[in-house]
Amino acid sequence: MEHFDPLGFNLKDVLRKLDKTELNNFKRTLRSCSLPDTMKQINKLTMDLANGAQLAEILTDHCPSAWIKRVTVQILEEINRVDLAELVVKQIEEAVLKVPEEKVSSKPREPSGTLTFPWNFVQGAKRPEDKQKEEWKTRYTAKWKQNFWPKCNKEIYVVTESYKTLLALCNPKIETPFAHAIVLHGPPGSGKTTMAKQLMLEWSESKQAQIFSCAFYISCREVNNTKPCTFAHLLSMDNPSWRDCVIRDLILGKEFLFVVDGFDELTFPAGALIRDLCGDWNTVKPVEVLLGSLLKRKMAPHATLLVTTRTQSLHQIFVMMDQPLLVETLGFLEQEKQEYFQKYFEDEEGEEEDKGEGKALRALKEVRCNADLYQMASLPTACGIFCLCLELRMKKGEDLSLTCQTYTSMFLNFLCEVFSSETCEDHLNEEFQILFKKICILAANSLLEQVPILCEEDFLTLKLNLNNLHPMVCRHILFKDSSSTHCLSFICLGIQQLLAAIIFVQELGQESKGVSKYSIQNMLSREARLKNPDLSGLLPFVFGLLNETRIQELKTTFGCQISTEVKRKFLECESGENKPLLLLMNMQEILSCLYESQEEGFVKEAMVLFEDISLHLKTSTDLIHASFCLKNSQNLQTMSLKVEKAVFPENVAALESTAKHQRSPDEQRMLTFWTDFCDTFNSNKKLVFLDIHESFLNSSALEILCEKLPSASCCLQKVVLKNISPDDAYEKLCLIFNGYKTISHLILQGGNLDSMHHSLCEVLKNPACNLKFLSLGSCSTAAQKWDDFFPVLKVNQSLIFLDLTDNSLLDKSAKLLCNIWKEPKCILQRVSLENCQLTEACCKDLSSVLMVSRTLTHLSLANNKLGDNGVKNLCESISCTECNLQTLVLWSCNITNAGCHYLSKMLKQTLSLKHLDLGLNRIGTKGAKFLCEALKNPKSKLKSLWLCGCSITPLNCQDFSETLRSNKSLNTLDLSQNVLGTDAIKTFCEALKLQICPLQMLRLKFDEAKPSIQNLIQEMKVSHPQLRISSDQVDLKNPPLPHFIF
Repeated sequence: MEHFDPLGFNLKDVLRKLDKTELNNFKRTLRSCSLPDTMKQINKLTMDLANGAQLAEILTDHCPSAWIKRVTVQILEEINRVDLAELVVKQIEEAVLKVPEEKVSSKPREPSGTLTFPWNFVQGAKRPEDKQKEEWKTRYTAKWKQNFWPKCNKEIYVVTESYKTLLALCNPKIETPFAHAIVLHGPPGSGKTTMAKQLMLEWSESKQAQIFSCAFYISCREVNNTKPCTFAHLLSMDNPSWRDCVIRDLILGKEFLFVVDGFDELTFPAGALIRDLCGDWNTVKPVEVLLGSLLKRKMAPHATLLVTTRTQSLHQIFVMMDQPLLVETLGFLEQEKQEYFQKYFEDEEGEEEDKGEGKALRALKEVRCNADLYQMASLPTACGIFCLCLELRMKKGEDLSLTCQTYTSMFLNFLCEVFSSETCEDHLNEEFQILFKKICILAANSLLEQVPILCEEDFLTLKLNLNNLHPMVCRHILFKDSSSTHCLSFICLGIQQLLAAIIFVQELGQESKGVSKYSIQNMLSREARLKNPDLSGLLPFVFGLLNETRIQELKTTFGCQISTEVKRKFLECESGENKPLLLLMNMQEILSCLYESQEEGFVKEAMVLFEDISLHLKTSTDLIHASFCLKNSQNLQTMSLKVEKAVFPENVAALESTAKHQRSPDEQRMLTFWTDFCDTFNSNKKLVFLDIHESFLNSSALEILCEKLPSASCCLQKVVLKNISPDDAYEKLCLIFNGYKTISHLILQGGNLDSMHHSLCEVLKNPACNLKFLSLGSCSTAAQKWDDFFPVLKVNQSLIFLDLTDNSLLDKSAKLLCNIWKEPKCILQRVSLENCQLTEACCKDLSSVLMVSRTLTHLSLANNKLGDNGVKNLCESISCTECNLQTLVLWSCNITNAGCHYLSKMLKQTLSLKHLDLGLNRIGTKGAKFLCEALKNPKSKLKSLWLCGCSITPLNCQDFSETLRSNKSLNTLDLSQNVLGTDAIKTFCEALKLQICPLQMLRLKFDEAKPSIQNLIQEMKVSHPQLRISSDQVDLKNPPLPHFIF
């Protein structure tokens, strides 16, 4: 068999034909290329001394053959040895023809890695195929210069970071992974098509020629309507010589780029892209087969692919492409937004440049005031619309702040401006009004059907043709891509959503229940929005169109008739769940939509629906929305509030100031909204519960809160302050509550007792204090502060619940508390000392309290190392008839079977104790037996026993079964997180079947999936309807009922 040279030509012979000067020029040009890693081990001296034959050996030993072929031809042209370049090409072509077809098609191209070199065409006459390539580039340059942005041209174009990333990934010269399959994804309007066309434009202008010898652009919206053809015809390569040139370059292994733009716009049936794949450029196939063959790498397998698509279509991309590199389009970053605004407004129609710059800054400032709009301005299409709208408003001298107030105000102003009487003579013409309504219907239909493009059949359905749509195209409502003459799309998703909202609100005002497809159930329900995320963007515009002024604007400009009664639909309508739409939305959506309406009367009616509200203010926008809605509310009873760091500027000693003239404009603006928000305490007279947790306020915001609370007309009864800043927040707020007669519950967690000690003591010492419940959880403080704080309890005559969970009291402070506790005036009923680092040493003091206190009924000592001896001391006091303790929590207290012996003895004697929690104590088999003995005693009055995670074994099952048969008081038994064996549930159920017992809750570990167990539990439901049997579902970090004490 004839040997096949992988190069296809004799490199040694070629290099020998170069004279010394030409060989040196060849080496110098070679060094300017990005060499393969294997060439980097060859030092420069070796290269300099090598003759032609030696250089050929070095290259063939260390470089891929495809790279050598491409580099040799291009360098020979570079050093003006075109004759040798043509000889090499001819030899390669002849060699290819001699090789069997299957060998050529099956032989993989050797990886070119990160290789490239500067492509400079030789001066002088060009080959015919080069001329054809140039003609082909020129033919499509105009098409690639088209883009989506209103008034966008080459001077306004902004190079984004996303595009720089794309270039880096496509450029083998840059030290990044060279990707052969790239998917550019992002939301609609984020610049995907513009970036793809810009890449093609740079190639056509030879800026990317050093990377790709040839590049092709395929518009998916255009190929939707293409008849079966060859792949060459699909790429517009009808010229035979040009086609042959491209195929020859493929054989030579030259770099090719295929751009498939708008994958999400394909309308082919599912699965059509992966059937009947083909690798022949000259075979006629359906377009979907050709496109699928390209994406599945059957066609041009070694070319670089760049596919653009919406992010929501990525799951379909993964079916077609094997591990593509994903690049997300980020749109405009901060600096790029500024650059675009400046370029847009500068040098307007002969105006001075500084005036243009002033307009840009003014427009940018107003957009930035609305964080949602400013975020949307990251999308180039939206940014272009904002600039055009603000430009038109400036010319009229309108207030830009009102334009930028909401989504609806911006986009509706844009519509009204481009179709105003000054720009559209026929804006009140009946024919125009009919056209506008049909465009709204198109917007709603395509949104519902999730179709990003509009085709001829869509227009014909509504008796429209492309000529009818010219007013919409020239005013930037619809976009007509030069690559597709039969398809249109809405220029921006926001415009489409507004138009859809217009027809929706119109239909809603006229429809009978369930008649129109533009119903609340179809377009705004939770289910519809989950299936179609773009419908969520419809919500703000729908509420924005409930504004009386905007309804009038639509009527004046477009003749749209919207009933003012449509607002009632959102307060009363049923949308599948017998609830008003507002109650089917989350709170952030509710406040955002109500703010969008800017209709205070409607907001007041809507807020009547809410008695309890939970607010999580993550951004300044959240505060703006909440302040507008809450100042129009009057029915709130409870409020939970969380404020993130991003809402207010952080405290900085050098900058913090309460003086208004020293605050930044942004801070002053936010504080104005915060003031409105705090007026909620005055407008909602029924407000009784306020919970502020995990919140970051600066000093100015805290000052306003402290000003508003004392003067509020509401009568707060329960206040929770948990993990809030600044550090002095607890102290200042406690000062406000001093003498606040209505407050009965005060919960302070995460504060510093050192700072709030004085103000809290003043609250407790005030004769007007009616505080019944006080919780000081996780308060950092020195032990001395507890010694100063506890004596106040002797003065206070109202406090009956005290929670000191998660504080480092230690035995010394606990002893002082017990001494005060024993005072006759102390009326504490329920006390939690959970996780206070107590030991058995304090149990004698606690026992003395139990002996003398006539009021104490609930005591939690969970998560303290009391041990068996500590329990012994407690049991001695609880056994006394004078003790009134009803609930004792000893969760995780280092109790063993010895401690259970003391507990068993106590349970046989006490008549008061009803609830005992011994969870997470390793009492074992013996300890469980002691407890069962006590429960069998006829005098036992215990109602609840928690033994979660107590190392109880199957040996105890019989003990508990016998207990359940004889005990007359126990209604709750928790044996969860104990390994009792697979038959434990059967043993218990058999015991319970024998007689009616008071047990209402039984929790233990069993396999709920077993049919036999399910049948057994079903039988128990019939015979013991009051009994609930549940499997392990418990938090081992905390007692099963952590708040039962209070």
